Amino acid sequence: MLSLMPLRPDIAVLGTLTRDTTVYADGTCTENLGGLLYTLTTLASLFDGQARIRPVANVGADFAATAFAALRLPGIDPRHVHTVPEPNNHVYLQYHDAIRRDEVLVGLVRPVGLEHACEALEAKHYIVNLTSGRDTELATLEELRRRYAGVIQLDVHSLTLAFGAGGLRVLAVPRDWRQWVACADWVQMNETEARLLGATGAIERFAASLLDLGPSTVLVTLGGQGVVGAWREGRDRRSLRLGPPARYARPFPTGCGDVFGAAFTFARWRGAGVADAMRVANGVAGTKAGLEPLAALHTIRDHAAAHLARWL
Repeated sequence: MLSLMPLRPDIAVLGTLTRDTTVYADGTCTENLGGLLYTLTTLASLFDGQARIRPVANVGADFAATAFAALRLPGIDPRHVHTVPEPNNHVYLQYHDAIRRDEVLVGLVRPVGLEHACEALEAKHYIVNLTSGRDTELATLEELRRRYAGVIQLDVHSLTLAFGAGGLRVLAVPRDWRQWVACADWVQMNETEARLLGATGAIERFAASLLDLGPSTVLVTLGGQGVVGAWREGRDRRSLRLGPPARYARPFPTGCGDVFGAAFTFARWRGAGVADAMRVANGVAGTKAGLEPLAALHTIRDHAAAHLARWL
């Protein structure tokens, strides 16, 4: 459990800001901002201005004005967002059902380099959310790990997506994924990513096995089925499986993993242990599954108030 926390948390969040075009299985379509904005908006809403939140990202010149306008949120400090000449990332999502989807990425900004990443070394917590899988490079993260004494939280996310024809994202096992995981204190992925990286049988066993690579906490989200967590507590190892907090006839799953990670961070900074932080995050992410578009996350604190009050 966290204790003696700074009065005002200071959190860096590295990743990529995107445009999202989403077509759901019933044929409805939404146009949103996305990528790192799911994490940032959730943190801004939950902390309600009581944290300094530093996005660390590159944004394409064609998208910069829109991106900076979207970052006008409580507590957001945009000084580490750099404008670059490449076309910004635009993600096209086609859902086949509530979980399965095709993803196409058009445009691609350069990865965040070491000097850029280190601009936020003063932060007390560092989230690396690989929203594109090309948000930064392994050598940068490894050096950041050497220089940074705080908690590094890694969402594996799109690291497991390679590029096919026309920008289609295809599942692929990164040869160096263990090195990525070894850089982090807290690691998150979804069940599809866990299975791709070698999980067979119970997800709990795979999550626990990743603790041997160095992380103290491993979280595997299960889509509409909840979440599994494994963590070290002193010399002991703990695990927990939670079911879904809510079910929706027509869920909106895009961004739920990002919301989960942000809510987990919030709960830990509020003093919750891993198990209760998982319960908070599961509830907040479940609430998000009933909300669309991204703008609804501005009030996620109000929507998830019952979960927050119960576990914090």
